[in-house]
Amino acid sequence: MLNIFKGGYKIIKEKIADLKISTKIMLFYFVLLIFSFALSSVLYQKIYSNIMSQKVSDVSIQTLYSINANIVSMIENANNLSKVIVTSEDVQEPLRKLRNFSQLYKNSQGAPENLAAARNFADLDAQKKIYSHTAKFMEAFPFISSIYIFDENSQRFGVDKLPLSSLKISDLKEAEWYQQARLVNGGYILRMNAGGVFNNSSNENYISLIRIINDIYTQKTLGVLIINISENSFINSYRDIISKYDTNIVILDEKNNAIIGANDKKNESIGQLFQKPKEGEIGSDLERVKGVEYLVSHLNISRYGWRIISVMPFNELSKDSSIFSIIAFIIIAVNSLLLFIGTIFISRLITTPIKKLLNSMKGVEKGDFKKVDIQAGNDEIGKLRDGYNIMIGEIQNLIHKVVDEQKVKRKAELNVLQAQIKPHFLYNTFDAISSLALLGRNEDVFNVMRALGSYYRTSLSKGSEVITIGEEIEVVKNYLTIQKIRYGDIFSVEYEIDEAIIKNKILKLVLQPLVENALYHGIKHKGEKGLITVRALRGSEITILEVEDDGIGMSEEEIQQIFEIRNDSQKISFGLRGTIERLRIFYGVEDIFTIESKKGSGTKIRITIPAEGENENVQRLA
Repeated sequence: MLNIFKGGYKIIKEKIADLKISTKIMLFYFVLLIFSFALSSVLYQKIYSNIMSQKVSDVSIQTLYSINANIVSMIENANNLSKVIVTSEDVQEPLRKLRNFSQLYKNSQGAPENLAAARNFADLDAQKKIYSHTAKFMEAFPFISSIYIFDENSQRFGVDKLPLSSLKISDLKEAEWYQQARLVNGGYILRMNAGGVFNNSSNENYISLIRIINDIYTQKTLGVLIINISENSFINSYRDIISKYDTNIVILDEKNNAIIGANDKKNESIGQLFQKPKEGEIGSDLERVKGVEYLVSHLNISRYGWRIISVMPFNELSKDSSIFSIIAFIIIAVNSLLLFIGTIFISRLITTPIKKLLNSMKGVEKGDFKKVDIQAGNDEIGKLRDGYNIMIGEIQNLIHKVVDEQKVKRKAELNVLQAQIKPHFLYNTFDAISSLALLGRNEDVFNVMRALGSYYRTSLSKGSEVITIGEEIEVVKNYLTIQKIRYGDIFSVEYEIDEAIIKNKILKLVLQPLVENALYHGIKHKGEKGLITVRALRGSEITILEVEDDGIGMSEEEIQQIFEIRNDSQKISFGLRGTIERLRIFYGVEDIFTIESKKGSGTKIRITIPAEGENENVQRLA
């Protein structure tokens, strides 16, 4: 395993070593950026999680305090209402009468008809007065679902928003809470569903505030007041508080029984969280149920012996702060992007001058020696630039020296070639004149001598190396005049000359050797009359010169010999080889001519030279 690791590390190291400097810098900063981004994200997440846990806990506790305040406020309102009811004469006076009638009934050992009638009247009067008195409170306090007043005989009076609930017991004194209600000395006690004394036909739970009604004058017991507050009234009092965070609330009594929120369907899956023991008056803990993290908070209401428990999904509580997390992530991402852009800028600041140096060096490989222009100070890059430019300057001086020496050498070679060409043509012409003289064709001898004189006047051109295209055509015409007299009617000539270039300057004695080659190596061996076509055409920034014949043509091997300028080629005209070499030296162009030829189909030689003004030799010698 260690060897594999070392081998992999070596391969990666070699790959990185082959990368460009700019790529290495960007790769280094990219790795640094990823590491920095990951570290920043982990640290931020850790700090954010701790802060959010504390914040969420504070929010949860604050929610419990708000719920506690609403519940206490509602119960205190019900308590204040109960004080008003039990001290009202509209309640005291009917209950007092009923108590007196009950006392009389007991003392009479029976109920005379007039006493029974009086009690019935008192019952109706009490029902009317108590109902009238309590009904207005039902409208003023909508959270109260019912107000029940019982006399000493458990006779019930009051109002209920639902159908009146019947008692399970015949006498309220038998209720488990009755003695406790008497012991609180005019205070109240709280029981869920009135301690179970009613037949509850609905599934709705309620909290009952129970108070003993005493005569305000004699302090004798007149009855019992029960004010019922529905569970939904409690829930509605804090619904807006918990709806924002999808919070589940349960209120447990002193016996750890759920008195509010017990029937909430949302609580079924997380019911176990409500039953776990809680330490302290207030606190919060994180619990996980089915992969979901919840914040479980509790608050004891010591006044009633109750405990409020809230269960909030942790992610719900953190939603409000998610915007800050997103902003922080964006800030980190933007900073990372700016760092990466800065890396690219620094990389280019260093590598761009180096790339210019490299490109200049590639130019050196191609023979293009140019100094590099780099915007740099007196730093390492600037010193490298200055050293490189000094080196290029020295190389350029050396090249110029070599070029000047080569120009002198080439000039000498050109003069030798021209010296070879002129005698070659002169020898052929003298041969023609000799033949005519032997044949006694004096007039032809005269015409040849005149054409020869005109030929040399034009070709010599007072020592100039360049002449006009028109003068070059005139040289060809004089030459062919001489050959026409010598060979008679074995060939004809056509001229295609662009008059727009007739005065353009070219190297002299270019077409004459080609025409000579066409005559001697093409037409002469044909055995019948041939045609020689001379063209001078204008191209795009070039001049095209062509000599075409319909002679015997050449094979591919013969054409290849011309291109290679082989010294052992006996079939190739010395004048043609000399002309090709002169053109190459003079114009400094290798691919200056083409040959199109096939055996038995003639030959076309094309010369393509720069137009006048495009060649420094033509400009200098013109």
